Amino acid sequence: MRLCKRIPNLFLTTILILQFPVFLCSCSYIDSISGKPSPEPSQIGSTPEVTDNITYAFPDLPVPIELERVKSKTMIIKTAGFQGGILVLKGRITMNSLVDFFTKTLPMHGWKLVGRVDTERSFLAFSKGDNSYCLIQIHEPMVFKTEVQIWISEPIVH
Repeated sequence: MRLCKRIPNLFLTTILILQFPVFLCSCSYIDSISGKPSPEPSQIGSTPEVTDNITYAFPDLPVPIELERVKSKTMIIKTAGFQGGILVLKGRITMNSLVDFFTKTLPMHGWKLVGRVDTERSFLAFSKGDNSYCLIQIHEPMVFKTEVQIWISEPIVH
């Protein structure tokens, strides 16, 4: 008799567990603000010229337009002879695509790749001239969201 009472509960629990992944996938596909389907994570093409990009405070440091600045984590410092800071961005772009974007696009703006580490996070180190440095950290803390932290230091040329 006890078994008969437990079968509906077991059946209901099994159905809920099996439906949970479907629910998560459908929720991640809907934009939380507009209720419209959200785009798939971007794959940046192999040619950086085709990809739209934007600059934030640093004209020689383009970033893909799919990345949005996280204002609460971003800090830009400008003095009479120096500009630098930390620029934090998030977006729906794969980590590998971002690594490809930065390693192909920044040399077009005079940056030289001087170091690279690929683990769960990717680190790219660039230099430009004698006094300009840029360190980029890329990681995926959440599914379909990649965070990019850019530390940059460069002199202001008058």
